[in-house]
Amino acid sequence: MSTLGARLRAVPLPGAPHDTVGALVNVALRIAILAMSVDAIVNASDPRFAGKALAPRDVIISFGFAMVFPLFWKLRYQKRDWQEYPWWFDALYLSLFAFDMAGNSLGLYNALPGTFNDVTHTYGPAALTIVLAGAFGFTALEAMGLTTMLHVVLQVEEYYGDVFLHTHNFLGVNDEYQQFIGGLLGALVAGGVWYWSRDLRAKRAKPLRRPKR
Repeated sequence: MSTLGARLRAVPLPGAPHDTVGALVNVALRIAILAMSVDAIVNASDPRFAGKALAPRDVIISFGFAMVFPLFWKLRYQKRDWQEYPWWFDALYLSLFAFDMAGNSLGLYNALPGTFNDVTHTYGPAALTIVLAGAFGFTALEAMGLTTMLHVVLQVEEYYGDVFLHTHNFLGVNDEYQQFIGGLLGALVAGGVWYWSRDLRAKRAKPLRRPKR
């Protein structure tokens, strides 16, 4: 294991992987996201993916959203706000997409309609709240508020995606309301855990943001 760790440190990855396990988990998630994107593109007509317009979305995730942490590291935070690359916060962020994409690739959204949506819509805001507080210096309250707003945007995107692109991601008002409540509870619980856990706050990658006024 020490030999593997020494080899990984020699690879020119962001910040050099001082945390070998975190780096490996991060890379594994990126490979999984890419593999599931290819699956959705190649098998677009498969019942797991049909009618969801996943191919363009997965490309945007793989080469856009998934690159947020590396871009912040290279363009702004390197050795300033982040003294080391936050492998675990990045992995938690990537897990939002990996979990959702796995639901499609494994057919869980079709096998458990509504139920699996509730799970992902609860997990996503909970994880994102921790990411915003831990990696980007937001207070717990700020992280919960921003996460909730982004979750609402996602719900709106699903509805109007069905209207204009004729997909079938919106499951109905009752189901969407349940997903919104699940996301709200996920953000509240995660924010509360972050606020009350001194050990978690000690792992903050970026210092707490200080408003100028």
